[in-house]
Amino acid sequence: MSWNKAEKDIVMHRGKMNIIESCVDRHAENAGDRIAFVFEDESMGIVAYTYEQLEKEVNKFANMLKNLGVRKKSRVFIFLPKIPEMYVSFLGTIKHGSIAAPLFEAFQEDGLMLRLERGDADVLITNSELLKRVPKNVKKRVKSLKHVLVVDSPEYKEQKAKCSSDFNAEMMAKEDTALMIFTSSTAGTPVAGVEIPHYALVQQHFTGKLVLDLNEFDNYWCTAHPAWVTGSVYGIIAPLSIGCTNYALEAHFDAGKWIDFIVKHKINVIYTAPTALKLLKSSIAKEDLASVRNICSVGEALPKTIFEHYKKLGVEINDSYWQSETGAMVIANYPGMKKKAGSIGKTLPGITAKIKDEMMELKKGWPAMMTGIYKHDAMYKSYFDGGWFKTNDRATRDKDGYFFFLGRRDDIIKTSGERVSPLEIENILLKHKAVHESAVIGVPDKIKGEIIKAFVVLNAGIRPTNALKDEIAMFVKRNYAGHAYPKIVEFVPSLPKTNSGKIMRMYLREKEAKKAKK
Repeated sequence: MSWNKAEKDIVMHRGKMNIIESCVDRHAENAGDRIAFVFEDESMGIVAYTYEQLEKEVNKFANMLKNLGVRKKSRVFIFLPKIPEMYVSFLGTIKHGSIAAPLFEAFQEDGLMLRLERGDADVLITNSELLKRVPKNVKKRVKSLKHVLVVDSPEYKEQKAKCSSDFNAEMMAKEDTALMIFTSSTAGTPVAGVEIPHYALVQQHFTGKLVLDLNEFDNYWCTAHPAWVTGSVYGIIAPLSIGCTNYALEAHFDAGKWIDFIVKHKINVIYTAPTALKLLKSSIAKEDLASVRNICSVGEALPKTIFEHYKKLGVEINDSYWQSETGAMVIANYPGMKKKAGSIGKTLPGITAKIKDEMMELKKGWPAMMTGIYKHDAMYKSYFDGGWFKTNDRATRDKDGYFFFLGRRDDIIKTSGERVSPLEIENILLKHKAVHESAVIGVPDKIKGEIIKAFVVLNAGIRPTNALKDEIAMFVKRNYAGHAYPKIVEFVPSLPKTNSGKIMRMYLREKEAKKAKK
């Protein structure tokens, strides 16, 4: 397949572009009354935006950045829950010509500051509740930070009200960065900013149509937060480019609420993690899926039992595979394609993959491939072997071309479809007064895929108790992130290490695997 053909579905100007022209502007002009977004909060309150209304809100935000003197290609970090301001500021940042860097709302001060400092944040967008996690001296600690905007403050609202609702999208080179996703990495550092270009939209739009099977008349729900690449790419960018109506639910997972949400809004297409499908399994009925024609999964292996269960309910799940670093789907199942339970599918048109030493590698050259890792050129180069991109994921491929995911080669933990670095958790654990050393691994879990387990060596004189285990786990939850803390804490006298002093997590994983077999 030639990607030149796919380019015809998006707005380009002889190599120059801004993805917001495709995602918002063209629909505001041609179908302005169509609903772009429907937001539902914890109390079931609903706010909706047409494409025309969304364009005006996005333009006001872009003008606010301009009025503040924010320069093109600045890094705008967005630390918000799934509320309209998260999505408006994300789109407005890119339209302004800057780089959107969304952050998960569960991060506590340490996790937040790590990303702001490593990403050289120029602007931070947050609300009054999450502002409590931002240290008062944040601008001293993050030298690049010039503005902290609090979206529910009177000052912000007054400032935005004065902004014009007209703004011409800043034209960018197609290789310029549109968004930066901070993800756990495989080399030397716990988090790194993966840079995804404007041109990625070519592949994102194409796969949104092929795999998600989206069209402009669909009611679509991507359950991921925009801080995760799935939530940014397939929760905002691709579906808006296609022109459908997108739904966002702010509430935390509750099977009853999720099912009510699907039924009430007559959702046609769902993109979610296998963990969510597992949790819904015992509650969801065939009639609840009456409006649903396509469910796609991502983020972790889809168990055969879950695939078969939903097939009995009348919907075949289309599992998909990609990474932050690939920028869009590269291997997937899609409607009309014969599926094999347990397989992540086949390479998509325009993608070439191979298995080398049990690892999946992709031939370079697809539109959405990351163009860099912020301030980590050596790390970026380490992903490539000649003309091939190393996924660092283990897999097999059968004679029919179907791929079967086996797991990560590195230490990264995937819990509920989200990647967590053990180094980050270990660094937080060491801040606890009782902890001398720690090592963190993922252990298998039927619901979440993996849960986090911490092996802790206590300081001399500290008495190991169950109460202390709970205290240490909650310490990580409070000081790092609500989604990434050890569900299991085990006190050990020492940790296995190499001669150079490096902790051997592989040994710990093998030990846990042997215990599980007994």
